[in-house]
Amino acid sequence: MSTILVVDDSAIMRRNLVTILSQTGHTVVAQAINGGQAHLLYRTHLPDLITMDITMPGSSGIEAVKLIIKDYPDAKIIMVSALGQKNMVFEAIELGAKHYLIKPVTPETVISVVNKVLGIKQPLPSSKAEEIAPVNEGESIEIATQVPFQIENSNNMFQIKLSKYLTDESFITLNQAIQGLLFVQPLIVIINFGNIDSLSDSLLEKLSVIIQAVQGAKGTIKVVAQNKEFMKIVKGKYGEFADPAHFMNISH
Repeated sequence: MSTILVVDDSAIMRRNLVTILSQTGHTVVAQAINGGQAHLLYRTHLPDLITMDITMPGSSGIEAVKLIIKDYPDAKIIMVSALGQKNMVFEAIELGAKHYLIKPVTPETVISVVNKVLGIKQPLPSSKAEEIAPVNEGESIEIATQVPFQIENSNNMFQIKLSKYLTDESFITLNQAIQGLLFVQPLIVIINFGNIDSLSDSLLEKLSVIIQAVQGAKGTIKVVAQNKEFMKIVKGKYGEFADPAHFMNISH
Protein backbone atom coordinates (compact mmCIF):
# COMPACT_ATOMS: atom_id res chain seq x y z
CA MET A 1 0.00 0.00 0.00
CA SER A 2 1.95 2.97 1.36
CA THR A 3 5.45 3.66 2.65
CA ILE A 4 5.72 4.83 6.25
CA LEU A 5 8.45 6.23 8.51
CA VAL A 6 8.01 5.32 12.19
CA VAL A 7 9.55 7.73 14.71
CA ASP A 8 9.71 6.94 18.43
CA ASP A 9 12.49 6.63 21.01
CA SER A 10 10.79 3.55 22.49
CA ALA A 11 11.83 0.32 20.78
CA ILE A 12 8.66 -1.34 22.05
CA MET A 13 6.45 1.37 20.59
CA ARG A 14 8.26 1.22 17.25
CA ARG A 15 7.88 -2.54 17.15
CA ASN A 16 4.16 -2.35 17.92
CA LEU A 17 3.55 0.23 15.20
CA VAL A 18 5.64 -1.66 12.65
CA THR A 19 3.67 -4.84 13.39
CA ILE A 20 0.30 -3.12 13.04
CA LEU A 21 1.26 -1.29 9.85
CA SER A 22 2.94 -4.28 8.23
CA GLN A 23 -0.03 -6.56 8.92
CA THR A 24 -2.30 -4.13 7.08
CA GLY A 25 -0.14 -4.05 3.96
CA HIS A 26 1.94 -0.91 4.55
CA THR A 27 5.73 -0.88 4.22
CA VAL A 28 7.80 0.67 7.01
CA VAL A 29 10.79 1.99 5.06
CA ALA A 30 12.72 3.29 8.09
CA GLN A 31 12.62 3.92 11.83
CA ALA A 32 13.97 6.92 13.73
CA ILE A 33 14.56 7.53 17.43
CA ASN A 34 14.45 11.35 17.46
CA GLY A 35 13.39 14.35 15.40
CA GLY A 36 16.75 14.99 13.78
CA GLN A 37 17.02 11.44 12.51
CA ALA A 38 13.39 11.62 11.34
CA HIS A 39 14.13 14.69 9.21
CA LEU A 40 17.16 13.00 7.62
CA LEU A 41 15.32 9.73 6.93
CA TYR A 42 12.33 11.55 5.49
CA ARG A 43 14.60 13.30 2.98
CA THR A 44 16.18 9.95 2.13
CA HIS A 45 13.03 7.87 1.67
CA LEU A 46 10.23 10.42 1.04
CA PRO A 47 7.61 8.14 2.62
CA ASP A 48 3.88 8.58 2.13
CA LEU A 49 3.35 9.10 5.86
CA ILE A 50 5.16 9.53 9.18
CA THR A 51 4.07 8.47 12.67
CA MET A 52 5.86 10.95 14.94
CA ASP A 53 6.36 10.67 18.70
CA ILE A 54 6.36 14.04 20.49
CA THR A 55 8.83 13.71 23.36
CA MET A 56 12.19 12.28 22.33
CA PRO A 57 15.79 12.91 23.40
CA GLY A 58 17.85 15.33 21.37
CA SER A 59 15.34 16.68 18.89
CA SER A 60 11.61 16.49 19.64
CA GLY A 61 8.74 15.57 17.36
CA ILE A 62 7.64 19.22 17.29
CA GLU A 63 11.05 20.29 15.98
CA ALA A 64 10.94 17.53 13.37
CA VAL A 65 7.51 18.65 12.15
CA LYS A 66 8.84 22.20 11.69
CA LEU A 67 11.83 21.00 9.65
CA ILE A 68 9.94 18.49 7.52
CA ILE A 69 6.96 20.75 6.75
CA LYS A 70 9.34 23.60 5.87
CA ASP A 71 11.03 21.46 3.22
CA TYR A 72 8.03 19.31 2.28
CA PRO A 73 4.75 21.20 2.89
CA ASP A 74 2.64 18.25 1.71
CA ALA A 75 4.19 15.75 4.14
CA LYS A 76 1.61 13.65 5.99
CA ILE A 77 2.50 13.44 9.67
CA ILE A 78 0.53 11.73 12.45
CA MET A 79 1.60 12.71 15.97
CA VAL A 80 1.77 9.95 18.59
CA SER A 81 1.11 11.55 21.96
CA ALA A 82 1.11 10.47 25.57
CA LEU A 83 -1.75 11.58 27.78
CA GLY A 84 -1.31 15.14 29.02
CA GLN A 85 0.41 16.40 25.86
CA LYS A 86 -2.64 18.06 24.29
CA ASN A 87 -0.97 21.48 23.99
CA MET A 88 1.97 20.00 22.09
CA VAL A 89 -0.40 18.04 19.85
CA PHE A 90 -2.26 21.25 18.99
CA GLU A 91 1.07 22.99 18.28
CA ALA A 92 2.07 20.17 15.93
CA ILE A 93 -1.27 20.37 14.12
CA GLU A 94 -0.84 24.12 13.70
CA LEU A 95 2.63 23.49 12.26
CA GLY A 96 1.23 21.11 9.65
CA ALA A 97 0.73 17.65 11.20
CA LYS A 98 -2.42 16.02 9.86
CA HIS A 99 -3.71 13.97 12.81
CA TYR A 100 -2.75 12.35 16.11
CA LEU A 101 -2.90 9.14 18.13
CA ILE A 102 -3.01 8.84 21.93
CA LYS A 103 -0.95 6.20 23.70
CA PRO A 104 -1.66 3.41 24.41
CA VAL A 105 -2.52 2.81 20.75
CA THR A 106 -4.58 -0.09 19.40
CA PRO A 107 -4.60 -1.67 15.94
CA GLU A 108 -8.04 -0.19 15.21
CA THR A 109 -7.11 3.38 16.10
CA VAL A 110 -3.80 3.23 14.22
CA ILE A 111 -5.38 1.80 11.08
CA SER A 112 -8.33 4.19 11.25
CA VAL A 113 -6.17 7.31 11.54
CA VAL A 114 -3.60 6.15 8.97
CA ASN A 115 -6.35 5.34 6.46
CA LYS A 116 -8.01 8.68 7.08
CA VAL A 117 -4.81 10.67 6.51
CA LEU A 118 -3.88 8.64 3.43
CA GLY A 119 -7.42 8.72 2.05
CA ILE A 120 -7.72 4.93 2.05
CA LYS A 121 -11.20 3.46 2.29
CA GLN A 122 -10.72 0.12 3.94
CA PRO A 123 -12.86 -1.76 6.49
CA LEU A 124 -11.26 -2.17 9.90
CA PRO A 125 -10.47 -5.68 11.12
CA SER A 126 -12.92 -7.13 13.60
CA SER A 127 -11.89 -6.26 17.14
CA LYS A 128 -11.22 -8.72 19.90
CA ALA A 129 -12.93 -8.32 23.23
CA GLU A 130 -9.67 -7.67 25.06
CA GLU A 131 -8.44 -4.88 22.79
CA ILE A 132 -8.62 -1.44 24.36
CA ALA A 133 -9.07 2.12 23.18
CA PRO A 134 -7.08 5.25 24.06
CA VAL A 135 -8.02 6.69 27.44
CA ASN A 136 -8.78 10.39 27.60
CA GLU A 137 -8.82 12.51 30.74
CA GLY A 138 -11.75 11.67 32.99
CA GLU A 139 -12.95 8.84 30.76
CA SER A 140 -13.07 5.10 31.19
CA ILE A 141 -12.81 2.45 28.54
CA GLU A 142 -16.16 1.05 27.48
CA ILE A 143 -15.96 -2.73 27.51
CA ALA A 144 -18.32 -5.55 26.71
CA THR A 145 -19.33 -8.39 29.01
CA GLN A 146 -16.65 -10.93 29.90
CA VAL A 147 -13.66 -8.82 28.86
CA PRO A 148 -10.51 -9.30 30.93
CA PHE A 149 -9.79 -5.72 32.01
CA GLN A 150 -10.62 -2.05 31.69
CA ILE A 151 -8.54 1.05 32.37
CA GLU A 152 -9.83 4.28 33.88
CA ASN A 153 -7.88 7.55 34.03
CA SER A 154 -8.38 10.46 36.39
CA ASN A 155 -5.65 13.12 36.68
CA ASN A 156 -2.91 10.66 35.65
CA MET A 157 -4.18 8.07 38.16
CA PHE A 158 -4.83 4.92 36.15
CA GLN A 159 -7.02 2.24 37.67
CA ILE A 160 -6.67 -1.15 35.99
CA LYS A 161 -9.79 -3.16 36.77
CA LEU A 162 -9.18 -6.86 36.29
CA SER A 163 -11.80 -9.56 35.86
CA LYS A 164 -11.79 -13.33 36.23
CA TYR A 165 -11.62 -13.50 32.41
CA LEU A 166 -8.00 -12.31 32.36
CA THR A 167 -5.83 -14.86 30.52
CA ASP A 168 -2.19 -15.18 29.53
CA GLU A 169 -3.21 -14.18 26.00
CA SER A 170 -5.15 -11.07 27.03
CA PHE A 171 -2.31 -10.10 29.38
CA ILE A 172 -0.23 -9.30 26.27
CA THR A 173 -2.67 -6.53 25.39
CA LEU A 174 -2.73 -5.30 28.98
CA ASN A 175 1.07 -5.15 29.08
CA GLN A 176 1.16 -3.18 25.82
CA ALA A 177 -1.26 -0.67 27.34
CA ILE A 178 0.95 -0.33 30.42
CA GLN A 179 4.00 0.37 28.23
CA GLY A 180 2.13 3.34 26.78
CA LEU A 181 1.34 4.69 30.26
CA LEU A 182 4.98 4.65 31.37
CA PHE A 183 5.51 7.97 29.55
CA VAL A 184 3.08 9.76 31.90
CA GLN A 185 4.53 11.80 34.78
CA PRO A 186 3.60 11.76 37.59
CA LEU A 187 2.25 8.25 37.21
CA ILE A 188 -0.04 6.48 39.68
CA VAL A 189 -1.37 3.01 38.87
CA ILE A 190 -3.93 1.04 40.87
CA ILE A 191 -4.38 -2.64 40.05
CA ASN A 192 -7.91 -3.49 41.15
CA PHE A 193 -8.70 -7.20 41.42
CA GLY A 194 -12.32 -6.42 42.34
CA ASN A 195 -14.07 -9.55 43.61
CA ILE A 196 -11.70 -12.05 41.97
CA ASP A 197 -11.19 -15.02 44.27
CA SER A 198 -8.46 -16.83 42.35
CA LEU A 199 -5.90 -16.27 39.60
CA SER A 200 -3.27 -18.58 38.13
CA ASP A 201 0.32 -18.42 39.36
CA SER A 202 1.34 -17.58 35.80
CA LEU A 203 -0.81 -14.45 35.74
CA LEU A 204 0.29 -13.39 39.22
CA GLU A 205 3.89 -13.63 38.01
CA LYS A 206 3.06 -11.57 34.91
CA LEU A 207 1.33 -8.88 36.98
CA SER A 208 4.46 -8.55 39.11
CA VAL A 209 6.22 -7.48 35.89
CA ILE A 210 3.75 -4.59 35.59
CA ILE A 211 4.49 -3.56 39.17
CA GLN A 212 8.21 -3.52 38.46
CA ALA A 213 7.73 -1.59 35.20
CA VAL A 214 5.71 1.14 36.92
CA GLN A 215 8.25 1.42 39.72
CA GLY A 216 11.05 1.49 37.16
CA ALA A 217 9.33 4.51 35.57
CA LYS A 218 9.33 6.16 39.03
CA GLY A 219 5.60 5.69 39.32
CA THR A 220 3.50 4.79 42.36
CA ILE A 221 1.54 1.55 42.32
CA LYS A 222 -1.09 0.10 44.63
CA VAL A 223 -3.02 -3.15 44.55
CA VAL A 224 -6.59 -3.37 45.85
CA ALA A 225 -9.05 -6.24 46.20
CA GLN A 226 -12.41 -6.99 47.78
CA ASN A 227 -11.55 -10.58 48.68
CA LYS A 228 -9.32 -10.57 51.77
CA GLU A 229 -8.28 -14.21 51.41
CA PHE A 230 -7.23 -13.62 47.82
CA MET A 231 -5.37 -10.50 48.91
CA LYS A 232 -3.27 -12.64 51.25
CA ILE A 233 -2.29 -14.80 48.26
CA VAL A 234 -1.37 -11.71 46.25
CA LYS A 235 0.77 -10.32 49.05
CA GLY A 236 2.51 -13.65 49.49
CA LYS A 237 3.20 -13.92 45.76
CA TYR A 238 4.65 -10.44 45.34
CA GLY A 239 6.71 -10.60 48.52
CA GLU A 240 8.79 -7.40 48.49
CA PHE A 241 5.81 -5.36 47.31
CA ALA A 242 3.59 -6.53 50.17
CA ASP A 243 3.62 -3.49 52.40
CA PRO A 244 1.08 -0.76 53.24
CA ALA A 245 2.62 1.59 50.68
CA HIS A 246 1.64 -0.73 47.85
CA PHE A 247 -1.32 -2.77 49.05
CA MET A 248 -4.70 -2.02 50.58
CA ASN A 249 -8.04 -3.77 50.90
CA ILE A 250 -11.36 -2.31 49.80
CA SER A 251 -14.84 -3.38 50.74
CA HIS A 252 -16.84 -1.75 47.93
